[in-house]
Amino acid sequence: MSAAKKGLKLYDNLDVANTQNDNDLIDVYQKWAGAYDDDNDNLLGTVSQPIAVNIFARYVKNKAAKIIDVGCGTGLVGAELEKIGFSNYSGIDLSEEMLTIAKRRNYCHLDVGSLNDALPFADNEYDAALCVGVFTHGHVGAERLIELIRIVKSGGIICFTVNEGVYSSSGFDEKIKELESNKLVEILEIQQNEYMKKKNVKGLYCVLSVV
Repeated sequence: MSAAKKGLKLYDNLDVANTQNDNDLIDVYQKWAGAYDDDNDNLLGTVSQPIAVNIFARYVKNKAAKIIDVGCGTGLVGAELEKIGFSNYSGIDLSEEMLTIAKRRNYCHLDVGSLNDALPFADNEYDAALCVGVFTHGHVGAERLIELIRIVKSGGIICFTVNEGVYSSSGFDEKIKELESNKLVEILEIQQNEYMKKKNVKGLYCVLSVV
């Protein structure tokens, strides 16, 4: 079996209805890390990273803004940020093996951690946050958006993707509205776009301003 098929096969035993799968996900990404980038390009046709960063750049004009890439994986978002001139970005991911690859992509700092837990950052520490590919089947639930809000300063930007398969079924649509109703964020943009082209999967690209 190819490395690509092995990587995806690991999801077969993942409880996709559960958002507390960190131990299983660590195992998945440890085994998948070496083939992950190639699989994203050639097997999945993942385009979420460039699309998200291009959307993000419409709202964050300061190329020296202090950015955190939550769930950074192998650093594909960082590579896109670097392409368009951003320089002050750090990352966090639950997989040390994925972070080993991300080190090649000029992150200022990399931490091990999960959005299912409290992130090891101070309140209001960042000007902006990106979170691409994390809100999906069996990973992290909508209730953890509050942690992204905590670490981004007032007036800062949060840009994240949600796999279309969980956007309504897992309550992301209602949670985002609730956060705005509670005056924690302002919704700047929500658009549906390509996500994994070779799997015919779309995603929601969401931009919030922290109040």
